[in-house]
Amino acid sequence: MAGVVLAAGPGRRLGLPIPKPLLPVQGKPMLAWVLDLVERLPLAERVLVVGAQASEVVAALFSGVPAGQADQSPELWARRGGVTWRILYNPDWPEGMGASLRRAAQALPIGMLVFLADMPFVPEKAAQAVLDRAGDHPVAPGFQGQRGFPVYLPASLRPQLLALRGDVGARGLLRDCELIPWDHPGVIQDVDEIGDLGGDG
Repeated sequence: MAGVVLAAGPGRRLGLPIPKPLLPVQGKPMLAWVLDLVERLPLAERVLVVGAQASEVVAALFSGVPAGQADQSPELWARRGGVTWRILYNPDWPEGMGASLRRAAQALPIGMLVFLADMPFVPEKAAQAVLDRAGDHPVAPGFQGQRGFPVYLPASLRPQLLALRGDVGARGLLRDCELIPWDHPGVIQDVDEIGDLGGDG
């Protein structure tokens, strides 16, 4: 299974001069928290989908990537610490999350554990619980009945993922998603406003 982090959106609502994934949360870039979590999980592959301000995001978090390469190469491999990541550029990022999921599905014929770059407060135990339940159907943690992240998407959904359009993501594919009840709001807590940066980690 591959861990897939979606980090292609522009984050316009925050209105800041730096890319949203690089906003500092408790001393390090928001996206770094998500990458750290994915690196701790037992996954066969780790994939980052980038789009808006791709080169700036990648240069801040990965060493050895030439300036400007992330938004000029459809795919590149980079190391972060001792971990290898596959970085996919999504040229259709203005289209929304559906385009990023489609880009990941194009590259991956296996099941995906999907994370969002603006959700730095997801507990590792919640991600591991989803991973443990991965099988033939989608799985996600749920907080007070609301579906959260990460979301496991089985390989059987790949044809539907390849057909995604717009900013709805995989919502329409998750009608039979198994929800694992979770008591930590980090599984649903994203950063859309500056005030959201004060999560409890």
